[in-house]
Amino acid sequence: MSDGEHGFDTEWRAAPEPLRRALGLAYEALAAGGLAVGAVLTDAGGKPVAEGRNEAYEHGPGTGPLRGTPLAHAEMNALAAARTGWDLTTATLWSTQEPCSMCAAAAGFTGVGQVRYLAPDPWALSSGNGAGSAADPGSPHWLLVANTMFLRSVAVASDGPGEPRILTHHRAVEPETTAFHDSLPPGLPTAASPEDWLRPHWARLAELSTARELRTHR
Repeated sequence: MSDGEHGFDTEWRAAPEPLRRALGLAYEALAAGGLAVGAVLTDAGGKPVAEGRNEAYEHGPGTGPLRGTPLAHAEMNALAAARTGWDLTTATLWSTQEPCSMCAAAAGFTGVGQVRYLAPDPWALSSGNGAGSAADPGSPHWLLVANTMFLRSVAVASDGPGEPRILTHHRAVEPETTAFHDSLPPGLPTAASPEDWLRPHWARLAELSTARELRTHR
């Protein structure tokens, strides 16, 4: 294993458990051909107690209670796995993407104490709404990973000519993310886990993460 790959493993282990699990769920959605978003609900001590991934575009057997419906966003599936008697005021809802208005409203309605997300909502950015300034990836490379998986899932699902507008837009507003997207093998990933998928590309990811930090903190 190279020094770069060792660097990935060190960073991955240092990331909070719910962050790693949310990315893992997003990867599961991506590998299944769905929209790559994952969400984890933790208790006051940071222990994951419920989780979900986007299953709105998937049918057949699955885990999410809302699978195959327009409500089956990752955050909605995580919240649907919570029990009515739980006190969510001390809970944290982690998501790989900035929650949409539906998911944000659901988190507020159920009394979730805190919402943390790793990356801004690509759809909002492409439509000129929201800057995702409250994104909290912990380390900048997880922002790139979250949005790269999201963009890849949209690109693979697109059946129109050329690349999807959302990907073209991100080439202007998030050039580091699209550069990392383009550096990965085309199509859906076949690796068993996000760690196996990302580890060989850690040097490039670290380079682009640094470039994004320099660009956004000038």
